[in-house]
Amino acid sequence: MKKFYVLFLSIVAAASLVACNSATTTSSSNTETDQKEKEQATTIKTEVKEMEEELQGVETAVKAKDKEALTDKAAAMHKHWLEFENNVRDLYPLLYTDIEKYETPIFYESKNETPDFTALTDNAAGLKVALQEVGNAKETKEKTSEVMEQAVKNYQEYVSEQVGLLVESTKIFAEAVKANDIDKSKEYYAKSRVYYERIEPIAESFGDLDPKIDARINDVEDKSEWTGFHVIEQSIWEKNSLKGMDKYADQLMTDIIALQTEVNKLTLESKPMVAGAMELLNEAATTKVTGEEEAYSHIDLVDLNANVEGSKVVYQAIIPALNENDAKLADDIDNAFNKMEEILAKYKQGNGFISHTDLKEEQIREISDQLSHLSELMSQTGKIF
Repeated sequence: MKKFYVLFLSIVAAASLVACNSATTTSSSNTETDQKEKEQATTIKTEVKEMEEELQGVETAVKAKDKEALTDKAAAMHKHWLEFENNVRDLYPLLYTDIEKYETPIFYESKNETPDFTALTDNAAGLKVALQEVGNAKETKEKTSEVMEQAVKNYQEYVSEQVGLLVESTKIFAEAVKANDIDKSKEYYAKSRVYYERIEPIAESFGDLDPKIDARINDVEDKSEWTGFHVIEQSIWEKNSLKGMDKYADQLMTDIIALQTEVNKLTLESKPMVAGAMELLNEAATTKVTGEEEAYSHIDLVDLNANVEGSKVVYQAIIPALNENDAKLADDIDNAFNKMEEILAKYKQGNGFISHTDLKEEQIREISDQLSHLSELMSQTGKIF
């Protein structure tokens, strides 16, 4: 009995020692993590101050409408951002998306032959606020679950914002159609398509609304039932006429408002968000890149670019979960989006893109391959949910 008692005390002592050592190790690990995050935060704040100075140079060039200076300043700022963005993405994932929201458009707009200085002014103002928020951010990470919850809410707000812009733009488009204004109809057709294509996975979740809004002629068995954007597109570009399009414009407006109503009732979750983005990129790589989507206007690159933009917002929403579970995958996806944006930027023309008919076969293949690569990477995020 005495031996058993001694053995029991030994086991208890050993267990206590292990627990103590474990607690000490955990405490030490937490201390090291906290210290690392503080050092990371200090580095970020230094880089942000430098980027704020670079932004001032961009703002000066924008104010002076100096295209050459703008291109140089924006390129230098973009290069600097790419050098430390991973640190921001790791420590402040939500603030990271705010910087991306404004910095990326500034960089690519600066490369246009005729930059939109009004848009540049707005984005520079937004970037200034985003950088200030990072500069004032606390030095430690928030809980991933809390950040993830907020990120999904942010994406839902993005979808609501885009559908609101879609309603506004489609209203102008419909009015132009009914006023028989071909030029204005063309302009607002393209603008409306951007807002729709950014949130297409969400639109597709509402039963027959997507077919009513976005069906192509080959998607309907009875042509008399064909409605939406593309029936008007055909009339504008193929027939150069808006005769008889009033009823289609009215129906399109009704369906777009119905879409907004459904979106405003929606509660999103992360897994379906990712699945939608993945399917959209895959569809873009296999069908849209062929020119089937915009068969009459040939503005397919406008749609593709909007698909990429919308999918990137989904990726940014799940960064907190990726940081915790697969940081390498986050790096790979980030690099893939950067590459995709670089490829599409080559085909920018004014405020839009060149016609799909001007693309060569090898250029179409390059776009398709990168879209497929992005889709495959996004599919890998399923393992973290």
